[in-house]
Amino acid sequence: MRITAVFCVYNEEEYLEYALRAILPAVDRVILCLGLSPYNAYNPKAREISRPDGTEGIVDRISKTQPKLTVVKGTWGSEIEHRNAGLELCLKDGADYYWLVDGDEVYREDHLMNIREEISRRPRVGTFIVKCHIFWRSFSYRIPAQTLPWRPRRIFKMTRDRSILGIRFPHPLRFTGQNETNSLGEVVEIPSERAVFYHFSYARSRAAMENKLKTFSHAHEIREGWFENVWSRWPHEREMSNIHPTDPPKFPRAVYQPPEDLPAILRSHPYHDLDIIP
Repeated sequence: MRITAVFCVYNEEEYLEYALRAILPAVDRVILCLGLSPYNAYNPKAREISRPDGTEGIVDRISKTQPKLTVVKGTWGSEIEHRNAGLELCLKDGADYYWLVDGDEVYREDHLMNIREEISRRPRVGTFIVKCHIFWRSFSYRIPAQTLPWRPRRIFKMTRDRSILGIRFPHPLRFTGQNETNSLGEVVEIPSERAVFYHFSYARSRAAMENKLKTFSHAHEIREGWFENVWSRWPHEREMSNIHPTDPPKFPRAVYQPPEDLPAILRSHPYHDLDIIP
């Protein structure tokens, strides 16, 4: 059972090192597809207004000491194109599973062990869903996994062919949507008591958040005034509800929860003890 974690990243200097170091012990290989410029499919002006941060330097430093880590640098037009590039490398490398990890997603050691157990005892499953806590403006506020309608598809069994009436036909795994593939087999959700991931997409500095909104795969869907009226005002109105940037009810409310349950690796993060990330 060879599991390859694949990161498709651009400008993830705030969390990437923590995400990488957390998952490296739990997988057989990590493939990191480093974007040298942002996608242009969601904002045609993204490459004019965004410049790379320190992500490349972090990746270069870590890759010198981590033989499991393979780095590919390039420019991709869309998130789907980026993720399919990682899939191509997994297919060539003989991986059995593709584990999608974003640069701001961090796992706990015990949850990683549980996920491997779930994969091992369910060989017929084609797709595993792993729920997440989404952190909001700090490490002490989150939209809890149990209140989120989002069911992230994160682990996919690598398929190379399929059988129809006993005849085998090529069927290489491909992303057909942002979190959808043509993987064969049933879709199973790993219970959140067994495993979740900790998602820091909205626990960023102000500058990093502004840049993300202009370059990520939902840049064309952000509701007008969301950054000023929701993200920026929230520290002064912490009971605010319906705070998602494109579909407000998806994030009902960010609630206070002490960060004791976070992955141990995050205790050394400079944001760990901040009430609000500036």
